[in-house]
Amino acid sequence: MTRPRRVAITGLGVLCGYGRGIEALREGMRSGRTAIRDHRASFGGRQWMDYRMASLRDDPVALAAELPRQEIVRAERLAGDADVVALAECVRQALQDAALEYDPDHNDIGLVVTHESPGLADHLQGFFQWGETARAWLRSPARFDPPEFLYRLKSESVYRLHAFLYIHYLAALFQLHGFSLYNNNACASGAVALSVAVDKIRSGEVSAVVVVGGDVPEDGTKYRWFRDLDLYSPTGTCRPFGIDRNGLVLGSGAAALVLQDLEAARASGRHIHAEWLGGGFTSEGWKVTLPEVTHNRYAEAIRRALDAAGVGAEQVSLITPNGIGATMLDRFEANNLAAVFGDGEKAWPPMLTVKTALGHGLGGCVLLETVASIVALGQGQVPEAMRCDDPDPTLPIGRPAPGRLPEDWVLLKCTNGFAGQNSAIVLGAPRA
Repeated sequence: MTRPRRVAITGLGVLCGYGRGIEALREGMRSGRTAIRDHRASFGGRQWMDYRMASLRDDPVALAAELPRQEIVRAERLAGDADVVALAECVRQALQDAALEYDPDHNDIGLVVTHESPGLADHLQGFFQWGETARAWLRSPARFDPPEFLYRLKSESVYRLHAFLYIHYLAALFQLHGFSLYNNNACASGAVALSVAVDKIRSGEVSAVVVVGGDVPEDGTKYRWFRDLDLYSPTGTCRPFGIDRNGLVLGSGAAALVLQDLEAARASGRHIHAEWLGGGFTSEGWKVTLPEVTHNRYAEAIRRALDAAGVGAEQVSLITPNGIGATMLDRFEANNLAAVFGDGEKAWPPMLTVKTALGHGLGGCVLLETVASIVALGQGQVPEAMRCDDPDPTLPIGRPAPGRLPEDWVLLKCTNGFAGQNSAIVLGAPRA
């Protein structure tokens, strides 16, 4: 039997509440502080709500000015879409980090994009620009035909809701001509995206794939939705698995990873951040916002990932859980982790609760937290701001002994997303 091709992660890019780039993420993690702070949401230039989240520190318009192929940025008015700018900035970083050289006219580089609500923020903002709407109504020959007037007014912003446009924009900006895919599997999106990229490289269809995902939920609509579900922290603090946990906190951000055939990457002298070892997935098919608690399908996804990776639970060096900080959802996750790693009486690997510091990145959370995990492993320790130092004693989670993370590490990144999307991926330190 032919051994499957080994797949390496050779490029990383990130934009988050700590700032722009891997060094900003690294320094933020070293600082011991969280990126969560006061945020003001507005619609149509009007203040709407104040709440806490890990919002971006970088201006999307300024970031857009540094992207390649400015003629496309201008023609498609991309500077006004913070989400696509965040994705593009991370792709730019990851390609540069991977030192990936390719013919812009002829290449087979793949692209997998994930985002929960492409174009939605800009579309909703348009409903609150009343002065502009009134002037358009006065000028419109269809002002006495409401359906026709609304169609003319909103047809472009509705068109920009199509998810395939994000693939188009990124492929055009960076001239990527291989396999492409857009996926939305809620919080598990990034894990699915990485798994698809790995399969394409292993099949030999492409030589490299850029995987990118993120969300910039700063207009207040996602906050309001989570608040109305009683899932948003009223104190604006995220304490996954903590005794004082009281809800999630949002975080803007995006991350990109370049995946390549490992042997080819080594032969060309590429730096390798991590190796893909395996992934596992299950689906509940039950409720959207409530987990199905009787079948332990989330634990099954974790077991499948470990089996695919050929490692046992005792070999895992670091667990990066979903850890959103909501009372019931954290209990569900703890129970499923305990089904794999044993109840609270047994030792567990350390846990990296990234959302404590960077908030919930929605559709981009797996990619952002995977990048943060690789950075933490490179530093050899769990950052203070991403620790679970005061766990709820009623949860069946193990209490890991303090100490440095090993150089020859195995990472488990697992996520249970809305709509029952369960995922787990296993990465390893670069090995000969």
